[in-house]
Amino acid sequence: MLGRKMDKNRTLKAIRPDRPENKFLEDLQTFKKKAVALGAAMAEVISSDWVHVDERVRLKCAVPLCPYYNQCIHCPPHTPSPEVMRKVVSQYTYAVLLALDVEPVSVFAGTKQERREAASWSKKCLEIVGRLETYAFESGYYLALGFGQASCKKALCGQKRCLVLDGGQCPYPLKARPSMEAVGIDVYGLVTRVGWDIYPIHRSVIAENVPRALSVGIVFIH
Repeated sequence: MLGRKMDKNRTLKAIRPDRPENKFLEDLQTFKKKAVALGAAMAEVISSDWVHVDERVRLKCAVPLCPYYNQCIHCPPHTPSPEVMRKVVSQYTYAVLLALDVEPVSVFAGTKQERREAASWSKKCLEIVGRLETYAFESGYYLALGFGQASCKKALCGQKRCLVLDGGQCPYPLKARPSMEAVGIDVYGLVTRVGWDIYPIHRSVIAENVPRALSVGIVFIH
């Protein structure tokens, strides 16, 4: 936990192993509101049981091959396996799911030139997730754990190859983290269960045919 960037003006909350359930639920609603205050278009408190980890999701990073596969410490095959993630998720009770409305949609579903702006949305998602995780940590939830959207190599540093994989140091150690898909979380299924509309965007889709594009992140709270 050393080196975590904290809000110097915020009074830290004592860690209470016997925190009352009603206080926990109250704090979760505070975290939900905080996600929106940080820039998320929407956020929901969900049961961790809703999060489905599937080997097929992580495999989609390799088949068909993503250009970031094996190019980043937070991309497969370097991310925690679905087996490990299922064990991790089972030890949490709730999570805050958040999403950004990507506008214009062509940033995610347009020409190659238009898609160059996608990194800024992925970066914003990672920043919100990181700040929300820290906020929960400061509130006494020291095992808060967040995941973002897209490769942090693309969203943050833009290096040709991840510096960590070459024995160097990550320039964004507190912001960089795996995407939800990189650890096997079924994002489409989860977003649908929450009740938000989400569409299967791919490179050859026509932007005008896509009603909405989302950048999705999650922070587990225990």
